[in-house]
Amino acid sequence: MSRSCNRPTRSKWKTQRAQRIVEAITQAVGAMSVRTLVGIRSNVVTVVFSDVRRTSGWTAPQANLADRIQPRLLVLGPAIPIGVSSDQPSTAFIPRGLHEAAVALDFASVTERVVQFTALPIRRLLVHRGADYVQSAMPAWYPGFRDADAKSQGALVKTLRALADADMKIQGAARALHVHPNTIYARIQRISDLTGLEAQRYHHLTDLLLAADCGRG
Repeated sequence: MSRSCNRPTRSKWKTQRAQRIVEAITQAVGAMSVRTLVGIRSNVVTVVFSDVRRTSGWTAPQANLADRIQPRLLVLGPAIPIGVSSDQPSTAFIPRGLHEAAVALDFASVTERVVQFTALPIRRLLVHRGADYVQSAMPAWYPGFRDADAKSQGALVKTLRALADADMKIQGAARALHVHPNTIYARIQRISDLTGLEAQRYHHLTDLLLAADCGRG
């Protein structure tokens, strides 16, 4: 005797998953005094949370709603990346909040599942927004630098980031990378030969890091 099973299509599975996410979010914030408006579009769950900032002019304002909601959202599990917008003053600003949440969602990952838009560094936002435009106007030296970095298994870019984190101090960068200071000097010279830029100069280091970040996209 044989039996056939009707497996759900991929689109139906995504729809069911979105519904489960809605239920999980609703349950996670159920104990909070917030109102929720939930929608699903293209299998992406969008939730508008609403609460009163203060009950009267005599009461202290509550903490930002985004900050209060984040711990609740963290319990949803590693398979659910979430982007959270900043608090918006009224329903008229919902489109702006949706845009901010979508940008924050782009940065969400397994290691950082719930990302607040307001917590994103300006540099990351600039790269996110302008990477596509910059890629079509990369400096002439970039291909050679990119290839050399790949051959070094990323050592050149890692050195640039270590220099930035160490306020361009060679000793600090060497300690961070667990290498001899002479290795840092050698890599800086290699980068200079490839690009004509000096990694120990602030503006040059900034250009090098921006090119590396935008080129990754």
